[in-house]
Amino acid sequence: MAHGEFIMIGAYTGYVVQQLIPDYTISILVALPLAFAITFAAGVTMERLVIRWLYKRPLETLLSTFGISIALQQLAKNIFGTQARPLTSPDWLGGALVINDVVSISYIRIAIFVLALVFLAIFLFVMKKTRIGLEVRAVTQNPRMASSVGINPDRINMLTFGFGSGIAGIAGVAIGLFAQVTSELGQNYIVQSFMTVVVGGVGNIWGTLAGATLIGGLQKGIEWLNPSNTLAAQTYMILFIILFIQFRPRGIFALKGRAVEN
Repeated sequence: MAHGEFIMIGAYTGYVVQQLIPDYTISILVALPLAFAITFAAGVTMERLVIRWLYKRPLETLLSTFGISIALQQLAKNIFGTQARPLTSPDWLGGALVINDVVSISYIRIAIFVLALVFLAIFLFVMKKTRIGLEVRAVTQNPRMASSVGINPDRINMLTFGFGSGIAGIAGVAIGLFAQVTSELGQNYIVQSFMTVVVGGVGNIWGTLAGATLIGGLQKGIEWLNPSNTLAAQTYMILFIILFIQFRPRGIFALKGRAVEN
């Protein structure tokens, strides 16, 4: 429940960097790795202090991270105030790609889409071609067996949580380019994140990609049919998720196990 706040931290990191580096192109290039480092450290800290003690208690994990979420929002308000802070995009990201009289896509969103593809490729490389990726997959599938062959599940859980938090920080910089940076920025995306995981299937990157594509496409399609009421689109999407999990409770790409509890 506090993952959205890592998005917020990343966005504020981009804002602070732009105050120090007036060149918007250079500031974005500096802000992306810096946001990853800061949110990686924040994620590891939270995992060490809170999450590691609650891995087998999901309800308490939700409650504790919800409290952390509120605390981080208030901390951001104390530091930056309640006024929205701008994160300015470079001039070469201004304008939009006009496809026809109805469809146009801003260059900022195209750049974010390309950035997402780059990190998807990096993530797949790490998971499939490196030792740390092999250990992550082993701990995910069977932590006891992984521990018996010399893998430290505690360390892998910490690094995995930190890596996910770091990616959220990079997303915060990207989102800040077209959205006002406030302490509640991350809350706008946490619900969609949960819906993506539920629809796609927990533990499968291709499921996450499929779930995000399905949810994003349907929501924008509903908004196009009813552009004056975006709240209705979100309501319809929640109803769709409720119906979807009745038929596929484990998502589009469910992890296969040898036992029911897996």
